[in-house]
Amino acid sequence: MASTLDLLVGAARVDITPPLHVPYLGFDPRQGTFEGVHDPLFARAVVFSGGGSHAAILSADALGLSNDLLGPGRDFIAEVRQRAAAGTDLDPASLLVAATHAHSTPETYGIARLWERDDCAAWIDALLDQLATAVRLAWDDRRPACMAHAATTLDGMSCNRRDQSGPLDRQLQVLLADRKGAGPVCLVNFACHPVTVQVQPLVSADFPGSAMARLERELGDGACCLFLQGAAGDINPIRGHSADWRDVETYGLMLAGAAMQAVGLARLGESCPDPAIAAASEALTLEAREAPPVEDAARTLAQAEGALAGLPKDDAEYSKRYGALRMARETHRLAQFGTDPIRAEVQVLRLGDFAIAGFPGELFCALGMRVKQDSPARATMIAECANGCYGYLAPREEWEKGGYEVGLGAWCRVAAGGPEAMARSALSQLRTLFA
Repeated sequence: MASTLDLLVGAARVDITPPLHVPYLGFDPRQGTFEGVHDPLFARAVVFSGGGSHAAILSADALGLSNDLLGPGRDFIAEVRQRAAAGTDLDPASLLVAATHAHSTPETYGIARLWERDDCAAWIDALLDQLATAVRLAWDDRRPACMAHAATTLDGMSCNRRDQSGPLDRQLQVLLADRKGAGPVCLVNFACHPVTVQVQPLVSADFPGSAMARLERELGDGACCLFLQGAAGDINPIRGHSADWRDVETYGLMLAGAAMQAVGLARLGESCPDPAIAAASEALTLEAREAPPVEDAARTLAQAEGALAGLPKDDAEYSKRYGALRMARETHRLAQFGTDPIRAEVQVLRLGDFAIAGFPGELFCALGMRVKQDSPARATMIAECANGCYGYLAPREEWEKGGYEVGLGAWCRVAAGGPEAMARSALSQLRTLFA
């Protein structure tokens, strides 16, 4: 890269590995308890300052970060932003808070009501402080830097889990900041569900954690590498839920290897000629997906519980009734959210000639690719599970096909058409920032 720009970049990493009593999100039982730690979880933050403006990105090894983690009447993302900006010149609205969507992590997605448990409520408040601390440390760590972008193709790791011939984004992007007198900072973006070791009792950051740790080692002392999950709502690793630690390392090796190639390309290319830093966001009011009244859902749940009570597991009806009970539980949780319109934030950042678009849920690949293609920026990353998590964000054509992702559960809260509105908002904001 060329000479140092009028740009400051700082980064930090904070361990957010949870106590073992905090539940994870599984299949059956829906919430399970960890038995140990396979690898630690981290919150990594980066702050960009240039031209009198600032922007920050926080990436946490987490399933998602629901706005209601602190309970009714409080906004987790807003409180992280406020606490992170305290004592700095950072505008809270210029901080993007994202999750890697690793599944062997605490159930912060919002399906469980963790704030109702005293032991979990205390941990959530501690997590809030850890996330904010990462950003403040990154602010204090800022150094002169030059910045460059590069992309490569990562084949053979991912697939469209709903349709083998469906959309699949194989592009891996990096934004590299080489800093004067400090280790490099690297943003890595790729779309693939980190579900390799889901539904097992060990804490793990899955393949994004493995890849970022490897990349930091390769880039040397002081390196900080953040993973931003791309539009992976319908994208899985090719071996799916293998629960195999070797697969975690293999995917991590592939991801880190492709990222290293892109880092090399960035260093051999030209640095960003304009260090302009800017942030924008829009709070959309979206229709909630259809759900039964909570009283009806509670009644159906009670009936399902009664139908299963006392029934032996070897009874021919057991499997059917148990399935009905599980579905009744999921529908009841969805009903508890209500059907009032949803306030969902879409945020965009400008980092020189490069952009990031953040969406509060699991954006489907086709919509992410559409935003990347139509963006006016030289290159655009998609960050899903950013600034909240409202479940799967599927385009209308996928609703027509049905399937798990648009099923009647708390993992899909935005009605059909809402995700397209989010994509339009992102593009409109990007066009304004890059006008």
